[in-house]
Amino acid sequence: MTRTTKIALGAGLLGLLASLVVALTGTSGGAQAEAQTPTRHFVANLQGATAPFALGYNLADKSSVSSLSALPTGVQAVFWLGQKCPSPADSTFKAKVDALASNPKVFAYYLSDEPHIGDCPGGPAALRSRADYIRAASGGRQKSFIVLSKVADYQPFAPPNSHVDLVGLDPYPCSVANPQCDLGKIGEKVSAARAAGVPLAAIVPVYQAFGQERATSHYYNLPTATQEHAILTEWKRLVPSPVMDYTYGWGNQGSANPTLVDSSALQKVFATFFATGS
Repeated sequence: MTRTTKIALGAGLLGLLASLVVALTGTSGGAQAEAQTPTRHFVANLQGATAPFALGYNLADKSSVSSLSALPTGVQAVFWLGQKCPSPADSTFKAKVDALASNPKVFAYYLSDEPHIGDCPGGPAALRSRADYIRAASGGRQKSFIVLSKVADYQPFAPPNSHVDLVGLDPYPCSVANPQCDLGKIGEKVSAARAAGVPLAAIVPVYQAFGQERATSHYYNLPTATQEHAILTEWKRLVPSPVMDYTYGWGNQGSANPTLVDSSALQKVFATFFATGS
């Protein structure tokens, strides 16, 4: 066997092995590595609780530097630097980011919760300045995050315009109007966001884990365990490997009561889903 024949044979075997890997995994090496990056699990309104960490949550909402050191090993913060109508990055904002940019406990910054372009026409440009500053200050390690509720806001606040890394979508399917939970709302919002320029990799599923049965105004219903599992399964079908997901929420609020803290059955659904993916 000549040297040329040996080289050709070796290359052929390597190609065959690579093809076999792709056939078995359904992905190339780079995509496979990305798929193996575990999704982070964010829960809001902890109100000092630590029980969610035992369920698999490893991102917590924080708004003070002093609270970061209390986070257990393996848990990071989604740090609140948010505004309903974002303003451009000023010296105060930059100083806060500078102080946190090298802190390993900060995974992302929550920059705005449900901004509306009609009320805040300068919001996308303002977010762009904030997201760009975070990216530069942290060397791209820390993420910028917003949540959008209205389809009309998807295009103006999409990453190509706002430069944010992650966009939460919060279609809450369980309500008085939809007591069986309308899972179609999830697909509608995901399709609208992608059509508006939000990349699939930037979408953060927002899971409904609250109702308003004990609130002054009752529209949303706390999902049952079966309904919650269906919500998680539908989100996984549409957004199979998000960078993070977001559960709203843990503790009671005036507009959200009962919540996840009140249901051990829902807690079990989330713990199982985070551990097994089903």
